Amino acid sequence: MPRSQVLGYPVDVITFDDALQAIQSQWQGHNAKNMQVVTINAEMIMQAQADKNLDHVIREAELIVPDGAGVVMALKMDGVTCARIPGIELAQKALAFAASKNEPVALLGGRPEVMEKLLQVLPKKHPGLKIVFQHHGFIQAGTEEELVNQITQSQAKLLLVAMGVPRQEFFIKEWRDKFASDLVVMGVGGSFDVWTGFVQRAPESYQKLNLEWLYRLKSEPWRFSRMASTLPKFALQVIFRRIFGKA
Repeated sequence: MPRSQVLGYPVDVITFDDALQAIQSQWQGHNAKNMQVVTINAEMIMQAQADKNLDHVIREAELIVPDGAGVVMALKMDGVTCARIPGIELAQKALAFAASKNEPVALLGGRPEVMEKLLQVLPKKHPGLKIVFQHHGFIQAGTEEELVNQITQSQAKLLLVAMGVPRQEFFIKEWRDKFASDLVVMGVGGSFDVWTGFVQRAPESYQKLNLEWLYRLKSEPWRFSRMASTLPKFALQVIFRRIFGKA
């Protein structure tokens, strides 16, 4: 699949169908190593510039989809047409795909009450979904390896990790060598909260205008300081590199 770059970070220029085909190929055992899916946005890129560990995680991922509107706009400025692929939507499509193929799924992360409700919500939304492992995100010290062994023994083909960036990426990096080669593992941030109704996603009108970030800011004002310190820097770097022709 074609791969481009935004501020030096790789981004796969794909569609939802392309992503699902890549997932199916992984499940069919066509690769020697499991697949990590990263949903990249402007905030993650800015974090990665300041954190070598996150930088390495992104660059080593097998599938990097353009989650954020800023990433899509940066690609467009370089003449690359690419549709935004929100991670929350890709994860839902992956769950539906797993249900249709009878492939087992593992869920990790979120608060205990969120996980409890998630186990009720997802099978209703995706009839036939086979959840073979589940655990909330409050993991006791020293028990991570045991949980990872349980995930591997469950023979799950899709693992969704909802711990937020960058914790979920670091968890995946630390343990992915223990996972089976046909596993697809994806960090999904706060998706579990949205799917269970504990948090409301931006209305469709905001989504169509690529303004989900604005809705989150209105709903969660505490995000302002973080966004104010990252988004302008991202925009300025993109413009600077465009003007001076640096990759």
